[in-house]
Amino acid sequence: MKAKGSARAFAAGTVINALATGIGSAFGIELETRVKVTFEEDLKHSALYINGRKSNPSLVSRTLKNFGKAVVEVESDIPRRSGLGSSSAFMNALITAAFKAFGQELDASIILSMNARSSLECRISYTGAFDDASASLLGGLVISNNPEMRLIKWKKLSGRAVILIPSWKRGEVSLERIRSDTSLVSRAIANAMSGDYRSAMLNNSKHYCSAIGYPVEPVERALEFDVHAGLSGNGPAYVAFGNSSNIKEVESMWKEYGRVIRTKLAERPAEDVKISDDLFLNHS
Repeated sequence: MKAKGSARAFAAGTVINALATGIGSAFGIELETRVKVTFEEDLKHSALYINGRKSNPSLVSRTLKNFGKAVVEVESDIPRRSGLGSSSAFMNALITAAFKAFGQELDASIILSMNARSSLECRISYTGAFDDASASLLGGLVISNNPEMRLIKWKKLSGRAVILIPSWKRGEVSLERIRSDTSLVSRAIANAMSGDYRSAMLNNSKHYCSAIGYPVEPVERALEFDVHAGLSGNGPAYVAFGNSSNIKEVESMWKEYGRVIRTKLAERPAEDVKISDDLFLNHS
């Protein structure tokens, strides 16, 4: 007997990186990871294929341990190890596809909590990346309390987006440096809570670019074109969003620094998930 399911999830761009304080904010970007799972009773081991290439299935085995052995096929447009939530998107799509295979309700709170817990157990995230996972599944912009695995805010967004994959390599993440002075990040959180996402992204970028060792110049130059822009995750990617004409200007300028991907914001959830009150921190 076989059970099959398929699902997709989006990339995530950063407003606030949660490493410093546990409070994070991210937005969905329409680059996709698509996952197909096939559960088979006679499989001895799970198998994983990413864009047609066989990969280590240990993450799949641990995440799907309560479902059974499966063949997992992944197609992804999201650049890996760039700070764009590729792991969160993969986990979202994997868990959602497994739920579909067995006809289970697609409850966003359950999917996202499973994602964050698996990410922590498998050490693919320092915080569980509940912010990235939420933006990846729900689209729009979220502000999250990652230790509590709950959302503080979810806001729908629309617009164009551009991603810079720069020529420089990924920097070294030092939690000691990142957490030694969080004043800029605290300011970014206050900005985001008041709806000033542009200032939030700039303050977040100043902190993390300094702590990890990236130039903040691509952000500051992008802001001249009246867009929202910042470092995404732990880098090295940068993201910007705004209206189409301004994003084209940023795209042209950012080509000086590396490869540029133009896309748009994810305006709605990647899957038809149930969004209940218990997903939110201050529900009554």
